[in-house]
Amino acid sequence: MIRFFADSLRVLPRRVLNVALGSCLLASITGALAATPAPVFDPAVLAVRDQEAKALKDDAKAIRIEADRQLEIDTWNCYSRILVNYCIDQAKERRYEQREKARALEAQAAVIDREVRERRLVNQLADPPAALRQPNPPSGSIKKAIDEGKTIKQVEQERKIRDAEQSATPLKTDAEIQAASAERDRKAAEKRAKREAAEQQRAAEKAAYEAQQAIKNQKP
Repeated sequence: MIRFFADSLRVLPRRVLNVALGSCLLASITGALAATPAPVFDPAVLAVRDQEAKALKDDAKAIRIEADRQLEIDTWNCYSRILVNYCIDQAKERRYEQREKARALEAQAAVIDREVRERRLVNQLADPPAALRQPNPPSGSIKKAIDEGKTIKQVEQERKIRDAEQSATPLKTDAEIQAASAERDRKAAEKRAKREAAEQQRAAEKAAYEAQQAIKNQKP
């Protein structure tokens, strides 16, 4: 019996440790999920809308290709008719009607593309407005949120900049300040010397070229 209790005491700390580690892991995962806001607009729905726009553009492209192909056929057949020009004009009119249908489909696709693009931008905001979570957001609210809001990436970048500024160690001693100033002067002098050397080389090359041209011009 004593041995049983001793074994239990040896196992108990391990179980407690496992529970503690599991709790810490769950807390870290929960914190990470909380840091990333839930998307306002369902990404799966946006993907479906993307496919709708693509299908519309594909249909419009097919209509244009078929209209051009049919015009070629009709034009060729018109040369066997009596009123050739009238026949060709009618064929062009039919193609124009088909191209108008294609343009209408492309316009629908453009509307969907703009909607999907804006809603994906909203999903990237760090703090999207609650009004956008309504079934039908107010007119202009999506564009306003995009213009005025900050994305998760921007917020993270600003946090990193603040952390870097807070953790930066300022120059405290005169020796450090003088050393930094001397280093800046040295780099500036190097750049100036390189620039002057490049200018001198260009001037020398120009003089040599002009001398060669002068010699050539002196020859009879």
